[in-house]
Amino acid sequence: MTDLHEKPDLLRYWVWLSLVFGAGSMKLLSYLQKLGSPASVYDAVQAGMLRDLPHSAQKAMTVHSLNEADNIVYYCRTHDIALLPLDSEDYPPMLREIGTPPVLLTAMGNTDLLKNPLSFSVVGTRHPSEYTERVTTGIVSALAKTGFTIVSGFAKGVDAIAHAAALHSGGSTIGVLGCGVNVNYPRENQHLRELLLSGGNGLLLSEYLPGSQPTPANFPKRNRILSGLGYASAVMEAALRSGSLITAQCAAEQGRYLFCVPPADVFDPRYAGLIPLMRDGAIPLMSHEDVLMVYYSRYPQYYPASENGIRPSERLVFGSAEQSSADTPPVQQELHRRLPKESLPTLESAVSPAPLTAVPGASGAADAGRNAFAQDAPLPDDEDGKRIVLFLREHGDTYADDIADALDMDLSVLLSALTMLELEGFVDSLFGKQFRAV
Repeated sequence: MTDLHEKPDLLRYWVWLSLVFGAGSMKLLSYLQKLGSPASVYDAVQAGMLRDLPHSAQKAMTVHSLNEADNIVYYCRTHDIALLPLDSEDYPPMLREIGTPPVLLTAMGNTDLLKNPLSFSVVGTRHPSEYTERVTTGIVSALAKTGFTIVSGFAKGVDAIAHAAALHSGGSTIGVLGCGVNVNYPRENQHLRELLLSGGNGLLLSEYLPGSQPTPANFPKRNRILSGLGYASAVMEAALRSGSLITAQCAAEQGRYLFCVPPADVFDPRYAGLIPLMRDGAIPLMSHEDVLMVYYSRYPQYYPASENGIRPSERLVFGSAEQSSADTPPVQQELHRRLPKESLPTLESAVSPAPLTAVPGASGAADAGRNAFAQDAPLPDDEDGKRIVLFLREHGDTYADDIADALDMDLSVLLSALTMLELEGFVDSLFGKQFRAV
């Protein structure tokens, strides 16, 4: 494996940019695309060359120094924490394909798991029913035994069940955190954390630097990583306002397959979030064989040869063949309605600057109609929500960074508010962390 700390002089810039711009910054991705390297972005920031530098970054750059970044690099090196910048050969390849890939990942555990193309994400409620517990344990155990790496969010409930089932089946698992990898959160999962890190079959992954504490805004942002690490995701149980639905939307935006476990009771509100997903085309998850069939279409080289086709009970083989170049899966049209009609963009196109308020093809009459509609539309109850919605109704599709700048809001607070506004039906999220008023 590559020595992840062999270039501390470069890592210091990646860490500094993470300190200054925070997680999930589309603006930072655009700077990296234009200028080519983290050191060049650092120099441009220090020289005042970036006229559109967000206010939050302007404030942060006066607080955080390269010495602080060096101390973080040293801490990681001495505490077995890997630093994986976007240009690292150890950076997960499928995650690099999404529209807003993390510029820097931190990891504790077996980073080789990031190279397993047979990764499958599992999400769901923190308070699952007995039915969901049984289904999650059964399906995850079967997938883990066949060689899949199970990805989940390391929360209580479905996440913890999925991680434990994978490990107890002799398989591997990745926990994607909404805090630093060295932060013991949630405390209820301390034993699971020890189990995951002790046997060589687990990995804790985060885009937050060591010591970062969990905040409500962190978890919606990490959901794009949950869905981005693998070819498919599954929602095991979700109510109508469940955060798991954000992961489902991320999967659709990223062009990944989405599975849903059929509800135990269609009238039970605990499963109400699954029904619209299934209506919109999510694949019913009845057995681990449903997952095997979907992955076979992209990764046939990892399946044992057999006269009778796929043998679900036999462990799959990975790591010895090149990934196939299958087309993007036919993600559900309704779930995908927020994406442009054209093909999913590459990283290069995703980070290219675009007009912040112009709606392609929109006429002045259309804009006038939109504004007239906005005047009569309801508004959220809280003041921050009202400000955000009114701004989007006036300015149209806008990047989160630019909303935060215009409203002088902390980006993490803004993203948390946007998540709630989306669940309440006031805004839609678009590709590349743009938002639109509904």
